[in-house]
Amino acid sequence: NCPQTTQDRLYTHPATCLAIFRSLSETAQQYVMRLLFLVKPFALDALTSWVVNARDKANLDATKQLKSVRLWSVVKLDNGNDGVTLHPNFRKGLTTAMCGGGMSWYGNHQLEPDKKPKTVEFLDSYSKERWECLLQYMVQGNSESDKVSPDIANLLLQSGMINRSGNEHAITSTGFQFLLLDTPSQIWYFMLKYLDKCDTIGLNLTTCLAFIFQLSFSTLGKAYPIGSHGTFVQHLRQIGLVYQRKHTSPWFYPTRHAIDFLSAGSNKSAERKEGFVVVETNFRIYAYTSNELDIALVALFAETLHRFESFVVGHITRESVQMALQNGISAKQILDFLESHAHPQMLKSKPVIAPTVTDQLYLWEMERSRLSTEEGVLYSQFLSDADFKVVHEYAQNI
Repeated sequence: NCPQTTQDRLYTHPATCLAIFRSLSETAQQYVMRLLFLVKPFALDALTSWVVNARDKANLDATKQLKSVRLWSVVKLDNGNDGVTLHPNFRKGLTTAMCGGGMSWYGNHQLEPDKKPKTVEFLDSYSKERWECLLQYMVQGNSESDKVSPDIANLLLQSGMINRSGNEHAITSTGFQFLLLDTPSQIWYFMLKYLDKCDTIGLNLTTCLAFIFQLSFSTLGKAYPIGSHGTFVQHLRQIGLVYQRKHTSPWFYPTRHAIDFLSAGSNKSAERKEGFVVVETNFRIYAYTSNELDIALVALFAETLHRFESFVVGHITRESVQMALQNGISAKQILDFLESHAHPQMLKSKPVIAPTVTDQLYLWEMERSRLSTEEGVLYSQFLSDADFKVVHEYAQNI
């Protein structure tokens, strides 16, 4: 929910208007298209004739959606009746986006073509590597600190995904829950936190949002001039949303993560990678992977016994689980991780995780809540036994 002044400035960018239009429901899009070229307000009573049932859920949801982003507003007509009109900036921006005109979103920069253009395959590999560096920093601590900028590290800290003790940091319950998401949802969540804090690092929210909307219409594998977005591009480069050969390069390449970013927030069926974890009833865990991040995630709650080239053997113990619980990771989160990353062979079993493992993890978690503490007050050194009895009787009657 942006302030009204921020939305007013955002709607001056045609790419932003088109991106918002695409996110609307079909009914809301119909309303917008019918009002787009009407300069004067349209009678609200006549608006209801466009639908079969004005009280239909789809219609009510559409009007609510349009009001929530201030795309239309109710005004008084000359005859005193209510009318509706589109936001003037949005009308102008969407008209420009659909009918053409205006300047290119990256300006009129006349730069020489990139002499070493990057392929789509390279950009996909680069974005995956950079994003995994961020996740490894969350899991493995300072061993990955040289790969993450201080601004990104502080954002993780302020968002509650890691906590810091001295020079060391550890992942939190929120951070572990974040790791359970698929990659598109992780990027969506991270960017929401980033935009919420961008003012604290000297960036303008409107400019950042407009740039993200513009990236969603860019072409994968095509280089674009950086222009005045240097600092923001550097942060996007850190997490793999754009590629820049070096920080002084005038070109950048949007990656697939940046182009698909806006659709990721509403895509609930994002494809997940194949599971790799097998858990036995004796609490042995086998991870069929060579990925450093996956191995580090398993090590958060299991002791590593043997490691081979593409295979890791571990053991879930009371001590390893208690260590995870101390870092704020719950038994349910561990079980969710095991189930969401279960090997295809394990998925054939119902339930996927054996009840003995599930029950024991919850029992180990319950050990931490055997005793509970509450604040209390000690009254002592009474002058006489009678004084003590007066206070004792008063406390009992409260």
